[in-house]
Amino acid sequence: MQAPEEWVLTTDDPLTDYHPTFTGNGYLAARVPAAGNGFAEAPVRTQFHVVGLYTENEGEWSRKAGLPAWSTLDVGDGSGTFNGAFAPGSPDAAEHLVGGDWAAVTSPVAALARGISGYRQSLDLRTGVISTSARWTSPAGRVTDVRYELLTDRSRPHVGAVTVTVTPRWDGRLEVTDALDGRAASRVQDTRAGAAERQIWLTTAAEGSGIPAALVSLLHGPSALPHAVLEGDGPTARTVAVEVVAGRSYTFTKYVGVATGHDTDDPLALARAAAAEAAAAGYDRLAGDNSRAWQAAWAGDIVVRGDARLQRQVRGAKFYLLTSAREGSPWSPSPAGLSSDGYNGHVFWDTETWIWPSLLAQHPAIAESVLDYRADRLDAARAYAASAGHRGARFPWESGLHGGEDTPAWAPFGRYEQHVSSDVALAFWQFWLATGEERWLREKGWPVLRGIADFWASRAVAGEDGAYHINGVIPPDEYAQEPNDDSAYTNVAARASMRFAAEAAAVLGESADPRWTEVADGLVVLFDEDRGIHLEYTGYAGQLIKQADVVMLAYPWENLQSDAVTRADLEYYHPRTDEDGPSMTDSVHSIVCAQLGDAKAAFEYTRRSVEPFVRPPFDQFAEAREGGAFTFLTGHGGFLQEFLYGYSGLRWRADRLVLAPILPEQLEAVTLYGVRWRGRVFDIDIHPDGTTIRLHTGDPLPVDAAGRSHRVPTGGELTIPTRTPFP
Repeated sequence: MQAPEEWVLTTDDPLTDYHPTFTGNGYLAARVPAAGNGFAEAPVRTQFHVVGLYTENEGEWSRKAGLPAWSTLDVGDGSGTFNGAFAPGSPDAAEHLVGGDWAAVTSPVAALARGISGYRQSLDLRTGVISTSARWTSPAGRVTDVRYELLTDRSRPHVGAVTVTVTPRWDGRLEVTDALDGRAASRVQDTRAGAAERQIWLTTAAEGSGIPAALVSLLHGPSALPHAVLEGDGPTARTVAVEVVAGRSYTFTKYVGVATGHDTDDPLALARAAAAEAAAAGYDRLAGDNSRAWQAAWAGDIVVRGDARLQRQVRGAKFYLLTSAREGSPWSPSPAGLSSDGYNGHVFWDTETWIWPSLLAQHPAIAESVLDYRADRLDAARAYAASAGHRGARFPWESGLHGGEDTPAWAPFGRYEQHVSSDVALAFWQFWLATGEERWLREKGWPVLRGIADFWASRAVAGEDGAYHINGVIPPDEYAQEPNDDSAYTNVAARASMRFAAEAAAVLGESADPRWTEVADGLVVLFDEDRGIHLEYTGYAGQLIKQADVVMLAYPWENLQSDAVTRADLEYYHPRTDEDGPSMTDSVHSIVCAQLGDAKAAFEYTRRSVEPFVRPPFDQFAEAREGGAFTFLTGHGGFLQEFLYGYSGLRWRADRLVLAPILPEQLEAVTLYGVRWRGRVFDIDIHPDGTTIRLHTGDPLPVDAAGRSHRVPTGGELTIPTRTPFP
């Protein structure tokens, strides 16, 4: 058992390179500023999101709407407040300005004066609880120890909670303010609020779409407070004044309920019920239930031995993915998940290609719920294909509330980056391979796979050369902003998508359109025989590319090609890839190098895929080396795939698993816990001298490794060779 410290990310310095973290339960989330509660504009704007709350304005693309800050629970002594010590322009902060010039301050906590000492903030990856503690000296000179805990309850999707424990070193009047802070809200309208004893509430709606949302906060304090006085600050804030005694500790908890019109016709009633249920349970039970729910999620752990920093980064990546998706929630995470409205909260190929595979291996129930987002919007995809005169279903490059094309009009990608439909098909087919759920395949998988195959069969055109071509597209390489013909990635992915549909038809006893096979077999895949490489598209002449493109034919598409071609593609395109491109390029390169047996290069790419992008102190990915979307779940997902599919060599098949484990010399071991395939639950334990598969539940597990077939007995284990890296 590893020490708890390996699960906790901590900082004692909110001034230096500080990037506030966030926590979520897959339904709602909160970014938490240095103060441990409330709202801050910088260094990263704290946002409070809930799934599915999109705007809808005619003639514009949709955007994610943000809720008011529900986490505010401030404490004060009449001369100032704890949160005020972190706010630009506060009396506490102003005394410490260098030359009195606030413009010189680079973060809202850069002006912390003698008002804050002993600061510590931590994120417990096991539970998602963010804890913040400090000693605060008010402008009046009174000293108070303050400790916050904030959680989003994974066992109760509609519940968040904040608790503050205050230990004054003085006698007198303590003020505790519960608020719903509208400064954090974005793109909402028709906001109404009210208050009653111990309760404040707020209703609002997303602009244009009118999707309603409700927040309810219940404030509970110590059971015996005869001198507590409720003071009315307004409909979205309530202050409790308490006479306190030096040295005693006083704990206050706000229980928050959140609901939207996607959940019920009466979001306010549901939010009230959720807050009341949480308050009745009490914070200790709430925290315990949340912890147990997270413990179940962490049955699918990834343990990296021999590199403590890398281990924290892996666990952090997995945590952030889990914050933004949950079983039973039919919403697909955007590149920034629930952390922010980055990329307008839209759904891209990022989900199916980068985020989703890292959920599938250990959390198939969550992965299924994510796919529901696409299945529920199949009619919109059909309409999109028909609008251009095509059959079948075409999924949009950017998708929001309804599943229509939501790409801003100025960007060409919505019109031309059509490979996203194939990326959806790959995810649906992989889910079938990994789960074997035939009812799901018939009801959800088959309609989507059939629709995408029909689209490509009608989209491809027959050329004078007797082959089929897909013209006028942009490949994954977004530097190729002009439409090109016969993108290697697009054509290979389309070919595979049509074959997936044909295989699904065979499984279900359905009729496969013979045109799928005809077009798939006849599609052109450009190949330069002299150099032994695939050409990115017709006319490609070595231009700089943004991100992995042709190299992805080997993974995740498993195109039938020799190792020599895979290696040649990698060696050709790597030096032509922008070094300032996104981290997922290095993730793919790492996995492909591991596949080729080059563990040294694979690990170098692993380092490249994380170190320039991860931000301290809570190991969150940014989209780019300098800036971009934050927190970038796409990067986290690609990074995790290096361990789930790279060093393990795990590949899904309908009748078996394929494993090709390899371990870089920099690591002692990599263990994948709680991997799932067709009702089996097993671990993969990779060591230099062998890899052991331990099957915990389910029927015997068929495994192919090193050209041999094996069966792992139920409750037993099997050791296979770990490939020896070539020098």
